[in-house]
Amino acid sequence: MRFVRDPLFVFIVIGVLLFAVDSLRQPGSSDRNIVVSKNDIQRLHDQWLSQMGSEPTPAELEGLIDGHVREEMFVREARKLGLEHDDVIIRRRLAQKLQFVVEDRALFEPPSDTTLRSYFDRHQERYQVAERLTFSHVFFSPERRDSAAQDAINLLESIDDGNWRQLGDSFMLRRTYTQATPTEIRRDFGSRFMTSLSSLSIGTWQGPVVSGYGHHLVKLTQRYAARESTFDEAIDRVRNDFNLDRRTEANATELHAMRENYRIRIER
Repeated sequence: MRFVRDPLFVFIVIGVLLFAVDSLRQPGSSDRNIVVSKNDIQRLHDQWLSQMGSEPTPAELEGLIDGHVREEMFVREARKLGLEHDDVIIRRRLAQKLQFVVEDRALFEPPSDTTLRSYFDRHQERYQVAERLTFSHVFFSPERRDSAAQDAINLLESIDDGNWRQLGDSFMLRRTYTQATPTEIRRDFGSRFMTSLSSLSIGTWQGPVVSGYGHHLVKLTQRYAARESTFDEAIDRVRNDFNLDRRTEANATELHAMRENYRIRIER
């Protein structure tokens, strides 16, 4: 065992150990390779096209590739320093990205018309066509008149389809609404006006009807009752709702499966 005491042998052993430790600390050769694939370039190209609305020039595409490489280098160096640990933003982003992956898998196969029709039949109450009203009105402003309501009453006897546009005060919104929904009418005039409008008879000038702006003479010309929509009318909404439900179900299923792999202890 004399060679163990040999300074040259000890030097060689120490050198080998230091090399081994350094090798463990250094990233593998694959970690030093950054490959920008054709798919990566196509993705960068498509992102530019989607955001800018035009094809990137060769110089712009090179800039996108350089930016991708720079980002990849920064990410790898940040990981070496452990910067991804205990960072709330990164944790949330990773969780969100996994959720997107789960949802994308759920939507990989588009639903058939048969599937969508079955979904529509089960949830038909969601797809009601709201009541729609067509009407015209003449506005009387309490800010411009001392007795706006009485002025409206006085004109009821003389207003007709030939002169109504020349009567009353200017109004910032439309004077005729065609097939307006209750939601649209409430948005423009308020709930009180909508309630009064629902009780009017069709074909004659009536009022005054009170809104958030003042007083109105109103002629209701058409009323379309609420009804159930057909499948063809609702197809886009049905598809969106079906996909949303499928995403929600996929997330719940994935969460349940993940919980099976963990022992969770909550210390209070």
